[in-house]
Amino acid sequence: MRTAKLNGEMTGAGTKDLALQIERDINVGRVSPGSWLKQIDLEKTYGVSRLAVRQALERLAERGHVELFPNRGYRVKEFDLQRFNNIINIRAVLEVAAAEMVVGTINSESIQRLRSLAGEFKSAVTIGTSADQEVANRAFHQEFLRSCTNRDIVELIFDLRDRIPVAVQREKNNAPMLQRSAREHFEMTELLEKGDKPGLADLVRRHSLGSLLPTNS
Repeated sequence: MRTAKLNGEMTGAGTKDLALQIERDINVGRVSPGSWLKQIDLEKTYGVSRLAVRQALERLAERGHVELFPNRGYRVKEFDLQRFNNIINIRAVLEVAAAEMVVGTINSESIQRLRSLAGEFKSAVTIGTSADQEVANRAFHQEFLRSCTNRDIVELIFDLRDRIPVAVQREKNNAPMLQRSAREHFEMTELLEKGDKPGLADLVRRHSLGSLLPTNS
């Protein structure tokens, strides 16, 4: 891995890149929840300095991916139900806001691409693998938000999506939920083409919150 260093320390961008790479490895299951992150192992794995690893781990702790135990080190946090639902609720607010900005700005070519991508996701739900479904779903939402003028909101939305480990996403993606999502992709496209901002906002909210997991309360 290439890293940015300055007088033996990583720059802010370099620290962020390393933290994101470790975060991705956690999310895709290369690093298991509950496992201890030994700094010497991380140095060898990512080809960086001890200080760079410390800075990245501090960043990951701030983002809630790892926790520091004094005199013991950093451990990958278990991804609990409450955290999952917190992320979904925050993302729903941002996705509704972004969707409202898209209405009236999207062109006919993008609408056609959305229909095609909605079809690809439907096909992935019917005959594809979990990986196929994830790729197709992300492609649809990337196209859906392509014309959103507030790129910071879009970046935050995908950042929140990426905070949920793949294993957790796959566990909650049962057949009825996937089939409903596929239908809603087509409905979202139709509402967007019509310029129905209230209808689209309502559907996007339901589409996002449909991922919430039930609690015991």
